Amino acid sequence: MSFNWIDFIELAKSLIENQDEASLRSGISRAYYGAFCIARNKKGLKGYKKADVHKKVIKSYQDSSSINEQYVGKILDELRRGRNHADYDEDKEIKFELARRILLKAEEALKRLGVKA
Repeated sequence: MSFNWIDFIELAKSLIENQDEASLRSGISRAYYGAFCIARNKKGLKGYKKADVHKKVIKSYQDSSSINEQYVGKILDELRRGRNHADYDEDKEIKFELARRILLKAEEALKRLGVKA
């Protein structure tokens, strides 16, 4: 049985509701990874294990001939930047509004990929 990445989106919702900074940071990270892994798998890159997997997946959407997929690539890139701030930048305060916006963007990416969040 394989893991259902949508569960990360559900976990992100729950974490963000807590509104403490650790939960907001964790929620942002889970929202990104949930959307990213679903997008990766939809592109047939599930088995791609190299260090550049994030760039490769995002670029594959950005370079698509489909306007919808290009937009998914844009969203994924924004989500990744947000996740990097949440995971690595302890000097930047993470607020509820940012976490909520990241979650909404992750849900928008999934919607555009035909996945119900």
